[in-house]
Amino acid sequence: MARVQRVLAAHDAEIKALGQFARSGSNRVIFVPGDHDAALVFPVIGRRVVGALAAPAGRVEVAAQGYWLSSDGKVYAEHGHQIGFSAHKFDHWPQVIMRRDGRDRLARPWGERTIQDIYNRLEERYPIIDNVAFAGMGVKYALAAENAGGATVAFPPPALLRYLLLLTSWQQFRMELDDGEVQPPTWDIAQVRAQGAPFLVSALPDDDPFKPLAARALADGQLARSMEEMSDDEITAVCDYRAALRRSRRRFEHLVTQFTPRGPVIAECPRAPDTRGAIFDYFWRSRDLMYMRHIETVTRQLPTKTQPAVFVHGHTHLPDRAQDNANMISGGLLKIPMEGFSPVRGALTPNVVNGGAWQRTITPVQLERLKAERGMSDRDFLRSLSPEDLTPCYSFVHIRPYTDAPAPHVRYWRQAPSSEWTLGATCGR
Repeated sequence: MARVQRVLAAHDAEIKALGQFARSGSNRVIFVPGDHDAALVFPVIGRRVVGALAAPAGRVEVAAQGYWLSSDGKVYAEHGHQIGFSAHKFDHWPQVIMRRDGRDRLARPWGERTIQDIYNRLEERYPIIDNVAFAGMGVKYALAAENAGGATVAFPPPALLRYLLLLTSWQQFRMELDDGEVQPPTWDIAQVRAQGAPFLVSALPDDDPFKPLAARALADGQLARSMEEMSDDEITAVCDYRAALRRSRRRFEHLVTQFTPRGPVIAECPRAPDTRGAIFDYFWRSRDLMYMRHIETVTRQLPTKTQPAVFVHGHTHLPDRAQDNANMISGGLLKIPMEGFSPVRGALTPNVVNGGAWQRTITPVQLERLKAERGMSDRDFLRSLSPEDLTPCYSFVHIRPYTDAPAPHVRYWRQAPSSEWTLGATCGR
């Protein structure tokens, strides 16, 4: 409750604006909890937030079920922390209240336990570490800056390395025409496991700011048992992501280089001999399985028991961009501008769209460019930035009224140099 009071006080203008919106026309405001604000499911906390908007009864609510579903069942929205191998996943979401020592407690996922203390320690010195568009990259920059500044970086290397390797943003990759013939490779998991902990360090590109720290932890013997914590599915996902990153870097693809460090390509994991060659260069299998499994689980729990056509989430901070994709539909090609992706090959639905983070963000490439312009060291540069220095631009998913199929688009609420706020298809940076 103390945290809620601080948030409401710090964002008084935004809360009043939301309240004004909720009082207008037939508008509704739904707060969908995620990993960082899971306490909203506590009734007393939820009521305090709803009451702060001072709207008529029924206009504002907290989605205690952990998601929002449109009345026709076609659009589903959640925060996204329950997807796949997320380190922020709750075991029994949205049941996050644990009874211990006669009191109700809020559960904490292993990722929260791993990263929160690090954020608490570093964010005071480096205020924008949670504003880097690629989730987790800000922590890497801050830890690297601490290391460069001569500080002793104390953190749990095995848990943190696993956390960062599984914190991936698949939507950064550009998809091309897929005729269904290209198949995913089979990674030789036995060979990967035989490499031991060095495999986890090698999964980081050479220009990743966290790699020197991970290499030091490896040399100190701190990662000896880290591979044992990785499941085969997690290793496969790391290998798939690694191959997709290698492909993008080799092609100098603009989108991926805006969100990850630009540098030398990374080596693939060893393949099974019978899946070598270009015919086995479909690297999005783990992404497809991860999202489809989650959507299937979600669908079983929905009152409609019907798979939504559009699945909206955020969590990883990186919004989807419009892509001119060619999609195989019933044996013919239907070429359309598409935002998001479908985890079902050759189909348009379900369409998964990431709305990004409702906060000011900056990409790693923009950070590097700005640092060069200011001629500052990594440490001094990161300490000099605050969220207010970043572009006032906030991404969200917009779905216009529809009669047949919902069409989601990522849009940006941005402030022009004249201080006027407008909607746009990009941030206009």
